[in-house]
Amino acid sequence: MNTLTKDHKQETTEVSAQGKEEKTVTRVYSPNVDVLETEEAILFRVEMPGVDQSSVEISIEKDQLILEGKFVSLEETRGQVRLAEYREGNYFRKFTIGKAIHSEKATAKMKNGILELTIPKIEPKKTKIEIQK
Repeated sequence: MNTLTKDHKQETTEVSAQGKEEKTVTRVYSPNVDVLETEEAILFRVEMPGVDQSSVEISIEKDQLILEGKFVSLEETRGQVRLAEYREGNYFRKFTIGKAIHSEKATAKMKNGILELTIPKIEPKKTKIEIQK
């Protein structure tokens, strides 16, 4: 179900108004995730400390779930940094869901840096096939 990516850096190149190429290096984190399954749904608990709810993006396309979020450091507004283990960057995780789901009925909430996503499963249809004589 899971495609795990390690923390890494992403390099992007943009062309400025003066025509100069400018490279930006962004740290990309792979957040810790718990995945639970009940008879009715698949539940994801995703650690995203420091991420504002407005910067979280959740998308489901076919059977791929993509979770993204942006963390912006508060270092400059709160004082002199003595130790900094959280750095600005993006969170990214991608999952392949091997179940039939109601993606349009998915719900999400974020509290205390934890994203909770619930995706209802589709009950498989049971079809009885009669054998012809």
